[in-house]
Amino acid sequence: MEISEIERLLDIFRDAQVSELTISVGNPPTTIKLRKPATIAVPEKHQRKAETTCEKSVKPDDAPPAKGAVAKEIFISAQMVGIFHSLDSIAAVGESITTGQVVGVIESMKLMNDVISDHDGVISEILVEDGMPVEYGHRLFKLSVA
Repeated sequence: MEISEIERLLDIFRDAQVSELTISVGNPPTTIKLRKPATIAVPEKHQRKAETTCEKSVKPDDAPPAKGAVAKEIFISAQMVGIFHSLDSIAAVGESITTGQVVGVIESMKLMNDVISDHDGVISEILVEDGMPVEYGHRLFKLSVA
């Protein structure tokens, strides 16, 4: 198969409504496998809610505590095995979140399960990337709380 044929095939595949294509050509066969990344629409409300676990520890001295209160680190962890999907509304470090706010989604067995914050705080670190596999107890976010 010539490079120009492969490039033409890629152009056609890019616009096609298929997510995967395997082609074998010649003798001995040369196999080309094309796969588009999975895109998942995350609805605003989901039928099941995932719980979060939090671990507390004293925050390092990289920021002063607020008005005499001791700043702490809280970790939001995965409650199940699956694929983590980030939300556009939780885009960066420094975003404030509230108790009960959905901070991400874990896809498990084709079901979307909300990851909900148990605390008010500010995201000090995002520990996973969109599309990353996670398991039970895997830390997803680090929050700074007063």
